[in-house]
Amino acid sequence: MGYAQKVVTIEECQQWAVAQSSANVQKELNDKLLKVKLANAASHIYPKLEINGEAAFHSDVPQLYPYMKGVDTFGRFQAYIGLDFEQVLFEGGKLYYGRRYEKLANQAEIYKVEISINEMKEQIITIYLNLLILDKHLNILDNAEDLLQKQLNQLKSLQANGIIPASAVSQLEVEILKVGQNKGELQAKKESLISSLSILTGQDLSQAEFAVPNVPSVDINSPSDRLEYKIFDNGMQTLEFQRKMHLANSLPKITIFATGGYGRPYNNFDILNPHYRWYYAAGVRLNIPIIDWAKTSGVANVMNLQRAILASQENDFAKGNNIAIQEKRFEIQRIEDMLKLDKQITEKQKEITNAFSIQLMNGTITAYDYIKQQNDETQSLLNQEVHSIQLLKAKYELLALTGRL
Repeated sequence: MGYAQKVVTIEECQQWAVAQSSANVQKELNDKLLKVKLANAASHIYPKLEINGEAAFHSDVPQLYPYMKGVDTFGRFQAYIGLDFEQVLFEGGKLYYGRRYEKLANQAEIYKVEISINEMKEQIITIYLNLLILDKHLNILDNAEDLLQKQLNQLKSLQANGIIPASAVSQLEVEILKVGQNKGELQAKKESLISSLSILTGQDLSQAEFAVPNVPSVDINSPSDRLEYKIFDNGMQTLEFQRKMHLANSLPKITIFATGGYGRPYNNFDILNPHYRWYYAAGVRLNIPIIDWAKTSGVANVMNLQRAILASQENDFAKGNNIAIQEKRFEIQRIEDMLKLDKQITEKQKEITNAFSIQLMNGTITAYDYIKQQNDETQSLLNQEVHSIQLLKAKYELLALTGRL
């Protein structure tokens, strides 16, 4: 979709980029995946129903000694088929800890998606502000070209009357060609950036105008609220629930069970009955694990080491982030100081250029002197515009560093 002569804002470009990225799809898929994992985490408490059967030929069978020595109490071929039921009543809290663990793991993935969204927004900001710099540069060159063209027309009249030499006219003509060449290079860069922005946003921005955003409100003393800190905290909680899940395996487990079937039963049934018949059993089962202290201690040591590693990583990240924030604050202050002087410099340069223009017409300076001064004025104007965009960029970057983009 194209936007002929429509003014586009930086916020719109960010919204379009996010909307056409895979971020929303990833979040939706993560939500669906979480539902599946939560169901899996609870699967061990669901009733278990199994059909079991067996057919076997035994080399030896129980006998009654000494009264019936040599007489089989029942045949060597044994078979049965039955239905077994089991329901967990208590499993040490594995359900709760397992579901909490899966929710934390899912939230970590969501945080990562949101970080990628912020990185995309930062990319949009960089391209957008570079476009604004090119626009400002092109406008300044347009104005400089117009002034040079007016001077050229006046010099041509003076040359025709024999007041100034032809070389002065030629020098201005060459300078106008250089300005046109510079504009062509800048226009090519601008089109390249617009193409990149169009790809990221999914919009045709070739005919769009780009609005200069307002300077974002930034509290330079506000603490950082980066998503990375939430990921570190999430990791600590995840390790804690992993520990609790392991301990839950050492707690007693209570289940109810029932079994029934048909066959020539043995084991816990009437093993001396040689006839096929129906059988059943029901009851409560208690399992109390004997704790493997070596393994439990080993798992605890692993968890402690992982916590220490995660805490160290968070500490390193915090140091780097705080340094970057402090440097960005100094950069903002430096640019603001430069902007205060930029306005004074450009006003002085304009005054000098106007004076040189009159002197050129009077023949008291050369065209080279005028061109040099015109370039100095153009550069001062460009510096002022670039610094204003740099201030915008620095404040957006500070927002990103503090997690408030």
